Amino acid sequence: MTQILEKRSVVPTATEEKENFFTAIGNTKPYFKAAFEGEPGTGKSWSAALVAIGLHKKIGSTKPIVLIDTEKAAKFLVPLFKEHGIEAMVRETHSLADLVTAMKLCQEGYSDVMVIDSITHIWMDFQEAYKRKLNRQNFQIQDWMAIKSDWNRNFSIPLVQSPLHIIATGRVSDRMEQEVDEDGRKEFTKTGVKMQAEKNAAYEFDVLVLMERHELITRKNREVWRQATVLKGRGNLLDGKVFKNPTYEDFAPAIEAVIKDPAAARFSPTERDAGELIRTEEDKRKWVLERKRWLEEIEGY
Repeated sequence: MTQILEKRSVVPTATEEKENFFTAIGNTKPYFKAAFEGEPGTGKSWSAALVAIGLHKKIGSTKPIVLIDTEKAAKFLVPLFKEHGIEAMVRETHSLADLVTAMKLCQEGYSDVMVIDSITHIWMDFQEAYKRKLNRQNFQIQDWMAIKSDWNRNFSIPLVQSPLHIIATGRVSDRMEQEVDEDGRKEFTKTGVKMQAEKNAAYEFDVLVLMERHELITRKNREVWRQATVLKGRGNLLDGKVFKNPTYEDFAPAIEAVIKDPAAARFSPTERDAGELIRTEEDKRKWVLERKRWLEEIEGY
C-alpha cells in the first residue's frame, strides 16, 4: 500500500499542471522563412537574393549569406552581392544531406541568412536517393510514408525550428482537377499551379510568393516585368498583395513583424511523446498484471 501512495504523491495537482504547462504568448521564433515559386524566367532567384540582402542589412549581420545552389547559377548573383558589399558563400549540391549539414553549420554561427535555390531539386534528388537505397525503379505505396517521414524529420521540422532566416525558391507544376462535362465525360482542367516539392512544403513558410513574367507590347514600346503575388502571409500584412518588380521593401512589413520583439530565453517544457497515449498489446498485458498486483496489495492491507 505504501508503494501505491508513493506513486500517487508524485502526480501534480490540476493547478500545478496548469501553471507549469502554459506560458505567455511571445515571439519565440523571430526568424523569417519565405518561398518564391514560379516558372522559368519569373525572377525567383533574383527576388530571393534581394530579400536575403535586405534582411541581412536589417539584422545587422556581419556573416556571409549562404547559398544552396542546385542549378550552378549563383555566379549570376555575384554582381548583386558585390553592389551591396555583402559576402556570399555557396554550396553547389542537390543533396538533402548537404542541406542538413549546411543548416547545422549556419546555426552554429557560420551564417544568419540562407537561400535555397531550389527546393525542387532537393526534393527530387531525395526521392531518387530512396530508389537507389531500396534498389527500385518505382515506389510502392508504403514507401511514400517512409519518404515523407524522413523528409519531415530532416527538413520540414528543422526548417520551422531553426534559428536561421531561410528564403527558398521552387519550380511549379500545374494543379489539375477532374471535371465531368455535359456529356458525362471526365476531363482534367488546370485550376492553378503548385510548388514542385513535398506536398506540404508550402505550409512551412511564413510567406509564400508566386512569381510571374509579364510582357506588354505596343506599337511604340515593349515592356517586360516580373510580378509577385503573395499567396500566403502570416499576420495578414501582405496576403493577396501584388508587387511589380518586387524588392525587399515590399516584403519588409512581414519581415519586421517576424523579427521584432523576440521573446527572452525562458524555460520551455520538453514536448511530450504522443506515443505515450498509444497502448500496444504488451502495454495492455502489463496493465492487467499491475492492476492484479495492486488489488492483491489492497486486499492484504
